[in-house]
Amino acid sequence: MGRMATLLVLFLLSLSSAFAEEASLSMRFVYDGVPPKPKRLVFRGVPLIVQDEKLLVDQQTKGIRNIVVQLYTGRGGSEVDVPPHEGVRQKLLVRNGRFDPHVLLTQKGDSLEIDNQGRLMHNVALNFFANTASIQLLKPGESFSVELEQPEPALIPIDCNINPWMRGFVVVVDHPYSAVSDSDGRLKIEGLPVGQELVFRVRHEVGKIDQVTIEGQEVQWRRARFSVSLDPGENDLGDILVSPESFSN
Repeated sequence: MGRMATLLVLFLLSLSSAFAEEASLSMRFVYDGVPPKPKRLVFRGVPLIVQDEKLLVDQQTKGIRNIVVQLYTGRGGSEVDVPPHEGVRQKLLVRNGRFDPHVLLTQKGDSLEIDNQGRLMHNVALNFFANTASIQLLKPGESFSVELEQPEPALIPIDCNINPWMRGFVVVVDHPYSAVSDSDGRLKIEGLPVGQELVFRVRHEVGKIDQVTIEGQEVQWRRARFSVSLDPGENDLGDILVSPESFSN
């Protein structure tokens, strides 16, 4: 029993050490100005019940929604060991005149199911670069799936050719280290390695986020990328202020 107890203690210590050597990265994106008012989309001069989702800013906290931060593994980026990924079925819903969620994070090896849960017919177009582009007519209650065999270099738009105001985005990466900001502008990436400089890429559908303010200091993120070395455990960059001019393109 003494030997078994010793082995168990060593095993638990190794587990504790492994977990201690992982890091998480948190931040909150804040609109550095008067938040734009929510507005409805207009189609052929007629206001729709659908909200314009190009730039969503919380009116109280000024948090910016739908900013994507991912570990950058391209040229000049980070080299990390990627844990095995068996692939999961990701689901994107079509309902209430929009794609839900507006930005969907996926990983290479996943399958993507588009499910029409609304009452209208939609002609859904996925304009991939690396994966096979797809256009599918969906009647109410119908769905179709595509395989995500390659990572994508950009946010991939998903559109409806019947209802042209509808647009969402699919992100396909080759690792699990990505996150999208919530309604308060917060995001968190977990399971990151420590002991090396990591490069992250920041993306938004209409924003070019390369000039930010952190703790009162103006910081330039060249090519919308930033580098950071993480300590084991929690790492919080705090509030990252983004100027309104970043979303004027």
